[in-house]
Amino acid sequence: MADASLIGRIVHQVPAPETNRAEAARRGLIVFMGALVATTFVWDYWFWRLIPWRVFPTVTSGLAPTAVMAYSPAMAALIARVTLQEGIKDVSFRLRGAWIAQATLIGWLWPALSGCLVYGTSWILGFTRFEWTSVGYPYGGWGPESLVGLSVVGMSTTVAFVVRLAACLMFSLVLCAQTLGEELGWRGYMLTRLFDAKIPAPVFWNGLVWGLWHIPFMALAPNGQPRESRWISGFFFVAGTIAAAYLLSYLRLRSGSIWPAVLAHASANAVFGLAFDGFTVANPFWKGELRLLSLGLPVLVLVLLRLPWLVNYWPSPLRTAGNHP
Repeated sequence: MADASLIGRIVHQVPAPETNRAEAARRGLIVFMGALVATTFVWDYWFWRLIPWRVFPTVTSGLAPTAVMAYSPAMAALIARVTLQEGIKDVSFRLRGAWIAQATLIGWLWPALSGCLVYGTSWILGFTRFEWTSVGYPYGGWGPESLVGLSVVGMSTTVAFVVRLAACLMFSLVLCAQTLGEELGWRGYMLTRLFDAKIPAPVFWNGLVWGLWHIPFMALAPNGQPRESRWISGFFFVAGTIAAAYLLSYLRLRSGSIWPAVLAHASANAVFGLAFDGFTVANPFWKGELRLLSLGLPVLVLVLLRLPWLVNYWPSPLRTAGNHP
């Protein structure tokens, strides 16, 4: 199904790509994908097989290799840009522009709002149990609140969850240093090339590649092993990245800046992984549906609102009293 049928009318805010521009985009995608496979192999092999991560503290052994691997897509994008002499003018790091503030706020808070609705409904209806479950998974009793000397151990479940959720939202600002590496590849390079190359359903393919790229990492990870069969965990993870790609792509393309997508990615990683999953006890029937539903909720909002997708490669200027459209 084409993205246009799901996300509504697509309006380019830059001149329509010419034939040579589409061909250049296709070449860029080919080089990017080749470089992505190569850099991911190097990252997986050297950083998982040759470095003894198990000798590090539990938190470091889980976070450090993940942070390093996150820059594989950025390296692939850099290789494609240098090889094809493309430059970096198509990706914006601006923090000022029309709709950037709104996009940044949405990107920061959407996991908390979506998670409260989906996980909260599950807790209230008794499908799952609201209880702290972080012992041994993924980093034992550690949470972002530990960075300021707090511990949820011994707190009531409600207070502990509020503390953990607030800590995760604040920690997501730091976690942007990791997700920037991924977003430079996914939404900073691959997404716009998919649009320029006129590939059908560009956002879907962006999310699919994003999800499949994680599979080798999930298979080799020494810590935080999935609690379900790997194919079940992999299925729900990839389905989740496809769903999340629609919101992150929307934020990136409408704002014209990469930062809202970077923050949205970081916030989702922290909030879902350490807050909602860390306080949810599920029976064996539940595999990954709650997170998938939480990730898919913004897609439903986009479908219902039927807003046009403004494909901005750069932020539009802010409107002032003397600056009329």
